Amino acid sequence: MLRLSLLALSLASSSTAQFVYDFNKLTGSDTHPYTLLDQQDGWSEETFNARNRCGVTATLSHDATPSLRFQEVGPGYGCDASRINDAQWSFAKFTGNESSAYFQVDMLVGFWGGSFSLAYDTNNDGKIRGSQAGERGVRVTIGTQANVQIQLVDATGVATRVPLAGLGPVNGGDWLRVRVTMDLTAAAGTGVAWVDVENLSKKAPNVAVPGLQGIPLALDATATDAKNPKLWNAVWLHFEGATYGLDNIEVGADSAHAIEFGKGCGTPALGVRGAARPVLGMTAGAVTHTIPAASQVAVLMLGFVRFPQGVDLTAAGAPTCFLNINPALSIGFAVTGATANHSLPIPKDNTLAKQMVHLQTLAIDASANQLGMILSNGLTWVLDVR
Repeated sequence: MLRLSLLALSLASSSTAQFVYDFNKLTGSDTHPYTLLDQQDGWSEETFNARNRCGVTATLSHDATPSLRFQEVGPGYGCDASRINDAQWSFAKFTGNESSAYFQVDMLVGFWGGSFSLAYDTNNDGKIRGSQAGERGVRVTIGTQANVQIQLVDATGVATRVPLAGLGPVNGGDWLRVRVTMDLTAAAGTGVAWVDVENLSKKAPNVAVPGLQGIPLALDATATDAKNPKLWNAVWLHFEGATYGLDNIEVGADSAHAIEFGKGCGTPALGVRGAARPVLGMTAGAVTHTIPAASQVAVLMLGFVRFPQGVDLTAAGAPTCFLNINPALSIGFAVTGATANHSLPIPKDNTLAKQMVHLQTLAIDASANQLGMILSNGLTWVLDVR
């Protein structure tokens, strides 16, 4: 386990804002059918093919508070619900310059699909519907059915889908905290995103979802619909096919996250990826993976300067290998398998917000090349308060 104090760093401070909607002011009941959501506190809801509509419970959230619940099970059964920003609750408009904007929800997982997104009421009718073109922005979908799994859907509707297995054991009835962190400035303003999930029911640690890191978002700052994040003014959700729940919507402009860059070498390539997010006052995590069986010792390097193009080590005897960071600290560890977990307690010091720590792993492997070592890609931790 890696332990490194960052208290000696003297870095600039950063302000932050989060907006949370927890449903606690709504009227709910734990008796089926639950209290109707529609028309409560500005919510608009529509149910498809089902008799009982999307409702509000009184204590059935994972934290024993009110939450949403879809209460029908059957093919083609579904529920759309949305809320437009108003004086009672709203999230701050994005400017398009945010490099760590995010939204987060707690979702009770069912069989078919539960979805959530930030949205824009293009026709000003006071509601968002999946059938209305151009109203849904970036969204996340999750479900235990094989062709659902966990998906990040870009602003044009293109989905990147990965198995739930990457999150560890996930079952229907689990409450998951799903967070989508977005760099709205990346890729010439078309944006990229990272998804992480925490299984609240199993008290499992936060996981950076494999395969949903650095995903293109297809944003368009000139668009007049929800492809333009500066226009987002609503939240939208959809439950389908089985009992889903949702609680604790959170939207903000600042978010701790991990970004992979550069490339690793070896066959297969040595890699490092984010795990628990680098939140101030908590413990950040990283995972070194695909460590070669021939390696018995490896080194995790940390620094505050990264080389985006990498320093080519071909001349040193390691072709296709690159030094991706300027290491300020190197921690050796014994190899006990193909993966190794690393953790770092981050001080609860707001002057560290928005600052970056870069990581790279080096594995000793005499058979790999003349230099006798291979290196991973680089990983950047962006520190923040949430």
